[in-house]
Amino acid sequence: MSKIIGLLQVDSTVGDLAGNAKRLESLSAIAHAHGAKVAVATELAVCGYPPRDLLLQPDFITTSFETAKTLAVKIPILVGTPIPPDNERNLPANGVVRAGLLQAIPNKDNTNRIVARKQLLPSYDVFDETRYFTPANRSGICRSIGEVDLGITICEDAWQAAGLTPSSYRQDPVASLAELGRQGVMLDATVNLSASPYHADKVGSRIKVCRTAAKALQHPFLLANQVGGNDDLLFDGCSLVAWPDGKVVVAPAWQEGVLIVDLAKPENCRWVPFSDSDAFSIGNDEIKFLDSQSDGFENSTEIIEDITDAVIAGLADYCRKSGIKRIVLGLSGGIDSAVAACVACAAVGPENVLGIAMPSRFSSQHSIDDAKYTAEALGMEFKLEPIDDMHSSLEGTIGEVLVDGNPVASENIQSRLRGIIVMAHANAQNRMAIAT
Repeated sequence: MSKIIGLLQVDSTVGDLAGNAKRLESLSAIAHAHGAKVAVATELAVCGYPPRDLLLQPDFITTSFETAKTLAVKIPILVGTPIPPDNERNLPANGVVRAGLLQAIPNKDNTNRIVARKQLLPSYDVFDETRYFTPANRSGICRSIGEVDLGITICEDAWQAAGLTPSSYRQDPVASLAELGRQGVMLDATVNLSASPYHADKVGSRIKVCRTAAKALQHPFLLANQVGGNDDLLFDGCSLVAWPDGKVVVAPAWQEGVLIVDLAKPENCRWVPFSDSDAFSIGNDEIKFLDSQSDGFENSTEIIEDITDAVIAGLADYCRKSGIKRIVLGLSGGIDSAVAACVACAAVGPENVLGIAMPSRFSSQHSIDDAKYTAEALGMEFKLEPIDDMHSSLEGTIGEVLVDGNPVASENIQSRLRGIIVMAHANAQNRMAIAT
């Protein structure tokens, strides 16, 4: 009988425990409807990643943990959550809790279990996890969860084996699980609950991580990755699974949904989008089936398209999670402002974007025409607000400063005046100003 696992590619919002729980329950229901026996969510999916100094609030940790334990799901779910001090040592630890309904959990007493804790805590680049967590010293294993025996790792735990971590950790969780296998501990697969931030061609690095782990473990290695933006970080999704022979299946980027994984038959894997999601989605919704020689993107055009999607998705998610519905920007008629306008229109819809041309006496009619044409082509609102009077008035006020000074000072006044106008519209009309 096929063993099916659902990887939940979720767009969590930091701090929105109730909203994140609802998303996890909906995605878990999709996994169950498509035959999955167990669902695997992302790192800290209940509280959202990265929660940063929210983790210094004991009530936040406790509420996150209790929310994870009370998820209303029909199949067992592995879900990332901070673990309160009362449950693990004296400090919060980044771990995994299993939760579900009575009829779906193998445990007869309907209890939830802490089945793994993160072993490798990154403290470089955008990460500062040693500030909040204490590391575990052994690998997690979950027996007979949804008829599957699983090894469990959390994000960074998988990267040491592939040689892609800049830190010198004292242990390698993948190697530890591989050693257990050599000692006769048989597992169907190992999963990784991840919140791996995006950069160009990051999926290529994750493919290497998963292939390295699958080869070392000699069974499938599955990675569920967060999708969407939280503050300054972007997560592209691209959840994936690798087999020991090098075959890889990759979920779409920039979309919420479930990757249904058949451990025995890679060709049976499929992507089910979260059709009721209020999150932004963009790009191709087809999964990629890669042979052992392919490393992800096939050409530079795919990378450029992915970067474009990333910029749009980042702006869209920032606006949605901040309650921002409308955008304003300056339109000069140049390439920079045209690109910014395209991104804004794609992120929140052209009907919610205002472009303002603010010519001075130095502006050409050609640039004004180009600005107007850009707005018309995109279907966005357009206003023409010349700055000549403001510029002349300010020059008269600070004329003594400008007379013998660097001429660039007068030129820069124009950009500052334009910024004042854009910000005035933003404040008065509850819009977000974006730079061009």
